[in-house]
Amino acid sequence: MDSEIPLDGAQFTLRADLPAVQTADLADGAEVDMLKLPTAGISTTGNSFTVAVDPDDVPARYIGSNGLVSLEMEIYDPRTDSYAWTTQSVRLIGEATAGAARSASAKSWANPLASERSGNARSAASRAPKVKVHLDKAPKGVKNAFSSRADTCRTTKIGQNDAWATIGEGFPAAPGYGTTRGKAWMTHRNGAEITYGAAVSKDGVKWAASGSASVANSKGFDFIWDADANPTISYRTEVRYYKYKYDCGGVIINRKLKAVSETGGVKTIHTNSNPPYWLSRTKCTFDMPAGTWTKTTGKTYSNSGGVKISTVIGIELSTSRAYTTGSTLSYKMDAGHDSLCGNTDKPGYASKVQQFYNRIQEEL
Repeated sequence: MDSEIPLDGAQFTLRADLPAVQTADLADGAEVDMLKLPTAGISTTGNSFTVAVDPDDVPARYIGSNGLVSLEMEIYDPRTDSYAWTTQSVRLIGEATAGAARSASAKSWANPLASERSGNARSAASRAPKVKVHLDKAPKGVKNAFSSRADTCRTTKIGQNDAWATIGEGFPAAPGYGTTRGKAWMTHRNGAEITYGAAVSKDGVKWAASGSASVANSKGFDFIWDADANPTISYRTEVRYYKYKYDCGGVIINRKLKAVSETGGVKTIHTNSNPPYWLSRTKCTFDMPAGTWTKTTGKTYSNSGGVKISTVIGIELSTSRAYTTGSTLSYKMDAGHDSLCGNTDKPGYASKVQQFYNRIQEEL
């Protein structure tokens, strides 16, 4: 939590949302069949909480592409009348292969940004996702909803919006001692995943970022951007967001906005800003041979304002992406452009990578 309110007396609800394949044709005004999950596995320490869900409590209907499951949580503290809503995607890993017996002990949850699709439950425990939650004044109706034995709460789709989102960046080298710039490009293949920020509003007017939803590119398309020499490149995909109304006993508790799928649209943005300057002996590698350098692992790419949706809710939302064989960043290396630098570490470990021209180390 980002507040100092202890959660030892807090109450929780936990639900799983339907995956995109189940909601693709959901009309405005239609109710979403949310799955209410047991909360016995939620524990608290001070202002932090831990969520444990038995994989067998989640039916196959709620498991999306690549094993992704979207969880939603509410927290209510009756002592301070404070409330929070958030969402987080997790990945079910370690399922038995087709035709083999399923074993609960072989299944577990992992962070989509830190886990491979094929993993094992034993190694997953240290990769649980983390999310910050902000407790605020509880909306009208929350107290009654948490005290009621009957679940009178409903999630209803009330609209949708498509937004462009930055999922990667490239920074090709300047000409330096030559006459041409370096070149960069990105790939976004069928099955690749992006984690898009979510938002919540108590009144439908003022929105706040809260949690995220991981979306697999399941629309059956691959895209490989052409090599580009612009000094500052943003690679974007178009993502579809659903807007929901959440009410309990007819009293609206909040409105929420979550990414559900990609539309298949992609674009390139050449920004007017200067490229970064990450030149450092501790973050760069120099004098590389000619060839193609492609990043498939390393620290997760993230952009706090990646989703350009402020015209709809007044704020931008985040994007995050793990580098994989289906989601890559590449640079063309040659005699005139032979150096790469990471933003926080050397290129293989960093979340962003910049190319430099040859002999750049002489400027250190």
